[in-house]
Amino acid sequence: MLTEKEYQVLIKEVNRLRDEINLFNNEEISESALDDLKRKITEFETLNPTIISPNSPNYNISGGVSKGFQKFRHTKRMLSLTDIFTFQELVDWQAKWENYLQKEAGEGEKLKIYNKEITPKYFVEPKMDGLAISLHYENGLLIAGATRGDGWIGELITENLKQIANIPKEIPDNRKIEVRGEVFMTKSDFKSLNKEILAGNKIGKMGKTGPEGIFANPRNVSSGTLRQLNSRIVGERNLSFLAYNVFVEVVQ
Repeated sequence: MLTEKEYQVLIKEVNRLRDEINLFNNEEISESALDDLKRKITEFETLNPTIISPNSPNYNISGGVSKGFQKFRHTKRMLSLTDIFTFQELVDWQAKWENYLQKEAGEGEKLKIYNKEITPKYFVEPKMDGLAISLHYENGLLIAGATRGDGWIGELITENLKQIANIPKEIPDNRKIEVRGEVFMTKSDFKSLNKEILAGNKIGKMGKTGPEGIFANPRNVSSGTLRQLNSRIVGERNLSFLAYNVFVEVVQ
């Protein structure tokens, strides 16, 4: 088990590795190795709940705004997924959110919002491992698109997102609508892209071709591509989009 000093050091290192991935598309260690490091932090925090660091990756979203992009402020915070590895961690996660809902509802109102006799229901879907984005529509037109960033401030990448074929530029709804989802690359498209980069037909990571330009995984392609300052490069790579949430502005 980690000491408190080792815990603090590990937090600093994990946050550095996460920023390398999210801001610079540089994967120094494998995803599974990074998960193992985060699991050690989680184990320490479970046994020491009174000394949890505010910088813990379990309570902060990695990333920020890369140079070259305009900042975009989200109206609602964009959260990240929680990694869970055991059934007990799922039980603890559910209990945490049950307590949160009850506190939000207040003592006299909680039964109207959350009834303990109702069993929570779950649905399961594949995790598209790419880059979380937010799309904003007004009068049926896509007017802005941004990365998650740190949850509150992201990067404005509207023109790049318009290059993705299955992101609609127009929708049949004139209300102010925000659509959140994931930009990703399929495994087959990933293999095809790396093949083209290896052959020198397309530009890869860091603007290189050949062996030095091939990407390590599809997630790095998604993140790196959407941060290109030249939207033409985005159009050359076959990225996809999957929506998972919609917010509609309520007019009083």
